[in-house]
Parts: sequence; C-alpha cells; structure tokens
Amino acid sequence: MLENITFHKVRILARIIYGIAGQGFGHSSRSHLTGQRLIDAGHDVMFVGSQKSLLYLKQYFGERVREIFGLSFAFVDGRIDKSETLKRNLLNLPEGNRINDELFHQHFEPFAPDLVISDFEPFSAWWAWRNKVPFISIDHQHMLTLCELEHRSGNWFSRITASVVTECHYVGAAAYIVINFFDAPLRIDSAILSPPVIRPVVGALKPSNGEHILLYSTTGRDEDQLQEVLDKFGEQKFFLYGFKKAGQYANCTFKERSTEGFLADLASARGVIASAGFSLISECLHLKKPMCLLPITGQYEQIINAHYIEKLGLGVSAEKLDEEILGRFLKHLDKPMSDDDRILWPDNDKYFRILQNVLNNLDKPISIGLS
Repeated sequence: MLENITFHKVRILARIIYGIAGQGFGHSSRSHLTGQRLIDAGHDVMFVGSQKSLLYLKQYFGERVREIFGLSFAFVDGRIDKSETLKRNLLNLPEGNRINDELFHQHFEPFAPDLVISDFEPFSAWWAWRNKVPFISIDHQHMLTLCELEHRSGNWFSRITASVVTECHYVGAAAYIVINFFDAPLRIDSAILSPPVIRPVVGALKPSNGEHILLYSTTGRDEDQLQEVLDKFGEQKFFLYGFKKAGQYANCTFKERSTEGFLADLASARGVIASAGFSLISECLHLKKPMCLLPITGQYEQIINAHYIEKLGLGVSAEKLDEEILGRFLKHLDKPMSDDDRILWPDNDKYFRILQNVLNNLDKPISIGLS
C-alpha cells in the first residue's frame, strides 16, 4: 500500500526576500497580496522596494520593508524619453550602488534568505544569482521575451529596447511566473503563464452598467483638446480622473483624486478609456468593462497589451483619442462581452495554486498553505 503514496517534505518556515519594482502600481499591489500570503503561512519576509513601491509597502509592512536603489523612467510630453531615462539612471548609479551595497551587507547577508522573489526588481535578483540563492520571477513584463507574440509592423525601436531591458533585468530564475491576460506559447520550460491577480478591494466590487464612461489620464495633459473631442458626443456622460481640476463642464465631470470614488465609478461604468497599463486592464477584465486603450508612446508593453485587447474583442485601441476612435468605441459598447478562449480572466486562486506548485518544486519546498 505504501509504495503508491508520495510524501512531500515541505519547509514550513522560510526566510524570503521580496524585491518589488519601484514604478507601476501593479508590482506593489500584487506583491502586497503575495507577501501577505507568505507571512500568513508563517514565513519571514523582507520586502525591498524603491520610489512608489517603497512608500506603498511601508504602509502595510512597516519595518519589514527596506529601501533598494531602483531604476526610473523619464517622461516628456506623455511619452518615455529613452535618452533622458538612460542619463538619469547613469547619474544616480554611484549613489544607488552605495545604497545597495549597504543593504546587501547589513540586511541581506545576515538574513540569509532561503528564497528571493523578484517582481521585476533587478538588484535583489542579481544578488540572489551571484550568491547562489534560488529566486523566482513574478511579473507581467517577461511576457515580452518569454511568450511568442504577434507583433504589428512599426514600433521596431520600442520593441527592441523593451526586449533588451527585460532580458537584462535578470537571468537564472528557477521559474518565471508570467502574469498575463491572454494565452500564448512559451519559449522556455521554466516559464509558467498565470492569470491576472486582483486586489481584494476590487474583487469585492459589484459591477453594474451605468450611464457614464470612465476616462483615466496618467499624464493629466491636454484637457482642452480632449474635452473638444468628448463634446462632440454630447449625449454621453464622461467621468474624468487624473487632471488637476474638478467640476462639471458640459458632458464631462472632472473628479478629484480618490481611490474609493474611482473604484465606484469604475464598477458602474459603461466602459473605460485609459492607457494600456496591465493593472487597470486586469481590473476591467474582472469587472467585464470594455476598454478603449491609448498606449503611452514608446512603451512597447502597453502597445502589445492594447493590440491583444482589440484582437480578443475586448475593446479598441489607438495612438490617440479622436472623434473616429471614440465613435468606434461607443459602437463597441453595444456588443456582448467577448468570450474568446484565449482570454485569461483574473483568478487569484489559480495564481496561488501556480505559485504553490512552483514553490513545491524548489530544492527546499516552501508551503503557502495549499496542497
């Protein structure tokens, strides 16, 4: 009888360093959820972040969070300025090396981690690789290099730049969990596709179909030009976030920054107009909201996201919002929600099952409470 039973020796208590990229809300919110699950399972977790992720994580994990030097992007007129980005990071590199050397010697080495997790944070991953500590990657960005994708013509420079940056972020992970909203063939055996992860506050929302379209701007620019386009569709109400003004202007309601207000308006929107960031796409998918995506110029990850949203029948995409694209989006709102088999709908439970399977396959398995 016993020969048919497989016994798994699971290490219940582990020391884990969790590195989180400093820019982009999705890294922080996903790592918050995953890190809390690890802590609840009895593991000792040290978070390292920079810029936005450092501020965000300190709210929830306090003294568990340490600062690491993080790469940053320079935006000019709503697009990534590649030369200014390179210049800024090179100028900050000496101070960054000092910060990281201090972090590694005073905190990483005494902590003696059993595992490092990186959500597109390169320096903790490179430390793990150099010190022969196993590490895993959890992010959306590796979709660009580890998935076989359909690329539109053009944007070749942004595509090459994004691929090189992603390839150089780190190498040698025991596994790459690629968070994505569409199925795609994988290039390496150590890559695993996972559906998007949703914050509990979003998971608790009750979607409805109201009268307004939600528009979110990441740059807060050109509101006069934007309002001119929206005015041409006077019978349609628009709620706008991301601008430095509030009030009612014809069919446009500009709203002040408010997480609670934004999520309520998102849940009750007819549709959403925004850039093509992965976090908001995931939340729109969870709430079954059609999307009009305007990817940030030069940001190839967003270009790919927008392309597949349109390809899968989940919305429309364009370089800029004009009368033609808005008219096309309004017609799209009358269509039923796509049920394409290639869509990976958000599923936190499935994500954690995938993570547990990856952790089970480490030389020293780690449990998060799932069999």
